[in-house]
Amino acid sequence: MRLEELEAVCQEAARGLLEREGRPLAPAVVLPLPQATRVLTLAGFPDDDLARAHALGDLAADEMRPVSAPCYGFVAEAEQPDGQPLLVVVYGARGHQPRITAAMLHAEGLGEWVEAEELHPDAMVFLRPLQAAAEHADPAKPAGGSLPNWPAGNAPS
Repeated sequence: MRLEELEAVCQEAARGLLEREGRPLAPAVVLPLPQATRVLTLAGFPDDDLARAHALGDLAADEMRPVSAPCYGFVAEAEQPDGQPLLVVVYGARGHQPRITAAMLHAEGLGEWVEAEELHPDAMVFLRPLQAAAEHADPAKPAGGSLPNWPAGNAPS
C-alpha cells in the first residue's frame, strides 16, 4: 500500500462518518488494519492541545500499539478564518511525515479534497502520539510493515 492509498482510505472514512453522523462531526481516528479499518470517534475530545495529546496518547497505547498499527488517520471538522467549515484529514505512517488535506463542507455536501501536503512539524502537535505509535510498529507483527496490505474490497464503512 502506498501513501496515496492510505489517503484514499482516510478520505472515504471521513465521508462515511459525515454521512452516518452528520454535523457537527466529532473528531475521529482511522486505523487501517489488515483485518478491517477501524474508525474510533472521539466524543468529548478536549479543546486544549495538551489534553488532546494525552487523550491521543492513551488511544495510541490502547488501540495502536497492541496491534502494532503502522499508520493512522485523523478526521476533524474545522473552520477557515472566514468561517467556512471544512473537513480535515491528517494521515501518517511509519517512516513518513504526516500529510494533511481538506474539503469544504457545503449545504449540499462535501466539496473536493485539496491536494495533500506535508503537515508542518509545529502544526497539530497533539497528533504526535499517533505518529510515534506508528513509528514504533513492529514489522514482525501481523499489522506491521511500512503500510498494511489490505484484502481487496476492505474499505472503511
